[in-house]
Amino acid sequence: MRWVVAQSVMIALVMTAAQAGDLETLQGTWKLSAWQADGKQLSEEHVEGGKLVLDGDHFTVTLPGKATSTGTQKLDPTKQPKTIDITEEGGPNKGKTCLGVYEIDGDEFRVVFAPSGKPRPTAFATAPESGQWLHVWTRVKE
Repeated sequence: MRWVVAQSVMIALVMTAAQAGDLETLQGTWKLSAWQADGKQLSEEHVEGGKLVLDGDHFTVTLPGKATSTGTQKLDPTKQPKTIDITEEGGPNKGKTCLGVYEIDGDEFRVVFAPSGKPRPTAFATAPESGQWLHVWTRVKE
């Protein structure tokens, strides 16, 4: 019994350390470099000016022609692919959670989300009529 408890504690510590590592890596300001929705790449006009600011588990996203969105994120880097859940703090999606997957490659952060209430995406692409969106963010050097 002690072994099971000790093993459970060890797994929890490893998961917490992994989440803290990716969360720390993502802190700061990011600019939108690519945007795909429902299987279609959006134009540079839709991408230019897109900004993501991560502060702890809090996010602020500003997209061209859209209202600013704020909320919280929860990462699980122990999954394959890594998972991210976001919950918006206001607007029409207040309190709703969107499930996604993410990857970090140096100064590039890629995420794919499904609409609230839909299953988590499993790949870094979107399909027509899926309601899914993919953002590619590039770190802003400060």
